[in-house]
Amino acid sequence: MDQTKGMFRSRDWKNQIENERIQVCCGEHFMDMPLVPHGMVQKLENKDAIKILDVGGNEAGAVVLGQFSQWLNAEDCIVFYLINPYRNFSGSQDNILFFMDRIRNAGRIQNVHIISNPNLGKSTQEEDVINGQRMLEKMLSGTGYQIEALMIPNWVDEALFSNWKLPVYSFKPQIQFLSDG
Repeated sequence: MDQTKGMFRSRDWKNQIENERIQVCCGEHFMDMPLVPHGMVQKLENKDAIKILDVGGNEAGAVVLGQFSQWLNAEDCIVFYLINPYRNFSGSQDNILFFMDRIRNAGRIQNVHIISNPNLGKSTQEEDVINGQRMLEKMLSGTGYQIEALMIPNWVDEALFSNWKLPVYSFKPQIQFLSDG
């Protein structure tokens, strides 16, 4: 459901991630005009499935979410908002709150849960994760938002974060940079 040309679009990885337990439902595109995948309401009403909607990180993607707000604001739904404090527009509390509020309002989303994703791309080191996490904690201080999980690139040793008071998830980044060939 990512409505813009982002750095990562789930539909671009459909063949690599789809299997008997994961179904990628990507909409058709006419030129760059995205369409909402068919059958979204039926998929959202399926109580036996876990649904993940990737809408990118801006207001344009969130507007599409607004039509699904009754499901997104249901008691059994969690909306995650990933923040990388090193990215443009995430370097201050004011910026984070401004864009998060715009996205929440556009998508008519009542509650969001914060996931910290401090990284500098493929050059990310342990100290970058630690410093970025501390920056984000300071930026969210006094806002009522709590960081609920930390994402780290798979080359950073997960054991270094074993005594942290929040869940830590290691992931393999899928973004390819122009210099990668």
